[in-house]
Amino acid sequence: MTLTSSTPIALRGMTWDHPRGIDGLRACDALLRERHGVTVEWEARSLLAFGDQHIADFAQHFDLMVIDHPHVPDAVDADALLPLDALPELGALELESVGRSHESYRYRDAQWALGVDAAAQVSAFRPDRMDGAPVFWSDALEIARTGGVLWPYKPVDAFSTFASLMAQRGAALAEPDRFVDREVAAGVIEFMIELAAAVPAWCADANPIDVAEALVAGGDRGDDYRVGVAMFGYTNYSRPGFREHLLAYDDIPSFDGQSSGSTLGGAGIAVSASTRHPELAIAVAATLAGAEAQVGPYTAGGGQPGNLRAWRSVSANEATLGFFRNTLRTLERAWVRPRVLGWPDLQLALSHLVRDAVLARRVDATVLDAIERLPALHLREPITTGSIA
Repeated sequence: MTLTSSTPIALRGMTWDHPRGIDGLRACDALLRERHGVTVEWEARSLLAFGDQHIADFAQHFDLMVIDHPHVPDAVDADALLPLDALPELGALELESVGRSHESYRYRDAQWALGVDAAAQVSAFRPDRMDGAPVFWSDALEIARTGGVLWPYKPVDAFSTFASLMAQRGAALAEPDRFVDREVAAGVIEFMIELAAAVPAWCADANPIDVAEALVAGGDRGDDYRVGVAMFGYTNYSRPGFREHLLAYDDIPSFDGQSSGSTLGGAGIAVSASTRHPELAIAVAATLAGAEAQVGPYTAGGGQPGNLRAWRSVSANEATLGFFRNTLRTLERAWVRPRVLGWPDLQLALSHLVRDAVLARRVDATVLDAIERLPALHLREPITTGSIA
């Protein structure tokens, strides 16, 4: 839909509060004015709220919303989103998706958001202190014991690492026939306990942004931090001028060197069922997810695109120390959380169970029993092959 009015329609958008979450969207404003005669007034919520707050809690106040894919089922159940299947661009956007980003917003055979941001747990390192990130988890532990490694494991990040390691061990969480493999889970938490003992204590309350900030500041305050592991990537820290020091990013460590199984993150743009401009809002969402915006102003403005053309772009990689090229393998082999009613509440509970076990330096039958009970306590529909495919 294209409008020619000299006074643009103002839509309201909700995103999350970080330059990666908001700057790229705002940089697309001129393109949206040109294509659709519209401007979007973006507001931002915290990263914690982005991961935990239900979409239905705020959808009625916005036209467009940047969301986390596990929230889609609950939002659909609450009639908070409009389906996007009528978009003529949908097939192209699926083809241009980084890994399974586009697919992660499908639920009940409908598309509810478009991937505008792609991320997974990867590694970050100071290129002035290291020649590269650790390939194997044994390498990461060895460096950690010298004081050089940071690992964020506040509850939600402890969950993400737990899920990544489970997938890397060949026993991914939330399979239709088994929510958790107890034996593998015990070994994974024991490994996390070992890693936690080798990194600074403050990592227990850190998220990936905290770790990135400590890495770029390290040395200025006497620290010798060199690498962060199992942290979601932020291209901003690889861009000259964002901070005094630069970070380079690379694949997540793994047990076999293949960098598979990392928990997929990222963000998609959805259209609120409460919008008074549904056709226009859907068209704007498609433009923001399309190659023209993603390769152009979105990435140049500080966004972290979800479009494969942007990840393959020479200029995007030159501007970010090869961020996209160096982490694409991890993104393409990432594990996707299921789309199932009740997952956000289950994930929150599991986050605290895992992190508490790591802090207590103990994993036993009580912890594993509690993890096994979570689906019955929180999920409102069964996990099926379609939930995770």
